[in-house]
Amino acid sequence: MYKANYHTHMKFCHHAVGDVIDYVKAAIEYGLVELGMTDHGPIPTYFMNEEDYNRTVSYENMKEEMIPVYLKQIEDAKIEFGDKINILSGFEVEFLEKQKSYYRNLRNMVDYLNLGIHYYEYNGKIIDTYTEVNYENIDGYLETVKKALNTNLFNVLVHPDLFMYRYKDINGNWCFDEKCEKITREIIKECIKHDVYVEVNANGLKKARFISDRSTWKYPYVKFWEIAKEYKDLKILIGADAHEPFRIYNENVKEVIKFCDELGLNIEERMVIKHWKNI
Repeated sequence: MYKANYHTHMKFCHHAVGDVIDYVKAAIEYGLVELGMTDHGPIPTYFMNEEDYNRTVSYENMKEEMIPVYLKQIEDAKIEFGDKINILSGFEVEFLEKQKSYYRNLRNMVDYLNLGIHYYEYNGKIIDTYTEVNYENIDGYLETVKKALNTNLFNVLVHPDLFMYRYKDINGNWCFDEKCEKITREIIKECIKHDVYVEVNANGLKKARFISDRSTWKYPYVKFWEIAKEYKDLKILIGADAHEPFRIYNENVKEVIKFCDELGLNIEERMVIKHWKNI
């Protein structure tokens, strides 16, 4: 079930540790056959005003001048360890519709892009997915998924259930309401339509109050995946979202593997890249 990881971060994003080679060595040690390097792509300061930039912690992403260093580390790792593991290059990026050309340029530098929506624009405002999603603005999350996937730039929608992190229903409570179910089903349909993988994100378990109590999981959010199980054409990956080398296959990953197995999710062992450069 878990032969590859396509969600990996390094020191370039300023909130992870280690170089590319450290993660490659760990992946080989754990018996993986394929590893995707996907540090957070740059978010230029001109994408939003200073207040929003700081509020969304966009300054933690890779700086543009570090892209050549990052890509060279990946190429060097391929040369040294290419006979032991297949290594792919990538970025995890956000999506603002007016910056499509910027994301297209990033896509043309690497093998694939992960879409991770940590913030989104809705009704002229930047919404922080971790802290500000509610009944009134969650539609913007879905709109962002639709607009992003329509570009054909992305191969994986990572932590698709991140909107549940601190979601507030119409009464201000954290719960999976009818609107969340509607959003979930629409996200899944969009991923199937555009042949995009969705990820069960193991790193989210570090946010759970008790790993053994799935009702405390913020993401993966259990009800999201119970619904996802209904869609047999949906392509699902397990992603470590590793920010330290050992997290490529740690207890959180093992717990997510167990969860997927018990739920009966059909997990893809390898990812196929079907979204091409220069589009």
